[in-house]
Amino acid sequence: MTTVLVLGATSPTAQAFIRLLQTEYPDVNLKLFARNPSRLPEDQREKYSISVGDGDDYDAYVTALDGVDYIYNSIGGVKTGPYTQKLIRAIKDTNTPIKKVVDISAGGIYGEYQSGASLYLSAVRFMYPKYTKNQLSKLDWYRESGLNFTIFRPGLIKDGPETQIITHTPEYRKIDKNEFDINRTTFARAAANAMFNGDYNNQSVSVSNGAPL
Repeated sequence: MTTVLVLGATSPTAQAFIRLLQTEYPDVNLKLFARNPSRLPEDQREKYSISVGDGDDYDAYVTALDGVDYIYNSIGGVKTGPYTQKLIRAIKDTNTPIKKVVDISAGGIYGEYQSGASLYLSAVRFMYPKYTKNQLSKLDWYRESGLNFTIFRPGLIKDGPETQIITHTPEYRKIDKNEFDINRTTFARAAANAMFNGDYNNQSVSVSNGAPL
């Protein structure tokens, strides 16, 4: 059975991905990685294997990787750069044959969004320069690792009607404000397609909002 390790499983983004897989990929087994498993829905705590740890816990990664085929990494926070390096090292050290990593990065790190505190520039680049540098470095880290990966850089992920998606790489363009918000299920579907259908292999892709379905 195919097994997906969901890192940062309590986040709303990861929960949308989990719900999509439960509905549309029922034969896929899930392993959930969370700092506080009590925040997971009760049905998930009962059904799935859960690893407890935070993004800085190398040993927790090593334990969680057992039997895993794919990884969905939605661990957030300003220290996610070093966390990513520990994850990659754990995969290498355990020789886990990961087929694909889908990693959630920061929208706006290339200045592709008209959003935030600076209307025509990406606020994240100025508010969190070290974080931005690490997010930019993810592309090199994954390439050097030899892993098959997709990095997604979404705008603001919100609830609401599902839409089409707009992806753009490597031309980082400023987008209109109405494109910035993206539906969680739309984003989860893009991640599943990258994971299982080979979309955007070994690319860092900006994702924003398209027309309603």
